[in-house]
Amino acid sequence: MPKADLFTGDNYRGYELAQKDQKYSRRYLDRAIDLVETMTERHSKVLTVRVDVRYPQNINSDGTNKDFQHLTENMMKEYERKGYDPQYIARREQKKSKNPHLHLGLALDGSKKRDRNSVIEDIENQWGNVLGITPEEIHASKLIYPCNTDSQGNARPNGFLIERPKRGDIDGLIKYQEDKDAAVRQLSYLCKREDEDMTPSRTRKIFTSQYRKDYETAMESKRKWREKYLSRKMRDDGNN
Repeated sequence: MPKADLFTGDNYRGYELAQKDQKYSRRYLDRAIDLVETMTERHSKVLTVRVDVRYPQNINSDGTNKDFQHLTENMMKEYERKGYDPQYIARREQKKSKNPHLHLGLALDGSKKRDRNSVIEDIENQWGNVLGITPEEIHASKLIYPCNTDSQGNARPNGFLIERPKRGDIDGLIKYQEDKDAAVRQLSYLCKREDEDMTPSRTRKIFTSQYRKDYETAMESKRKWREKYLSRKMRDDGNN
């Protein structure tokens, strides 16, 4: 990783990060922050979910990202079909285990999908399909780990429902910013530089959906609609 990409600190672009004095990738941090910012600009409610994806002990990964890519592709197709506007950022990692694992953060249209537990069930089904085992086996072995406890075993949220406040709602605005900050802080964990990671240098470590491209497309459509609306309104006003 180039030195220019390294960031060490506890605050980046105005957001508090997951761990103090941790080495991060600026490029990865930018992607995590862009994910939250583009989705909250696009939707009045955004649901975020954090999970870890693991292999069972009796299955050996082939060392590639093929299984992880199948999982994310299948998830995106399912949620796109349901109109959830799915976006994600994921980080492959491998330390002492014989298999790699995946840190995964999802963001969905919170007006259409509000239940994090059902999202986890969906991921369990998709991971079971990829590995050829039942969702029940996936669940029993916690191969889709919900990331709902910290290193000391204390309960913590594994995602947030970020809800844009109504105009003039000060309490709602404070809650909105707190949840947005918390979502970025949670996703920043995926952006760490791990010196102990055994992933080969030529193997891709970070995966993201096209949320920046999708955002720009959505904003362009919105701009064209606004211009068309204003043009029609001016024409109608001129006829009155």
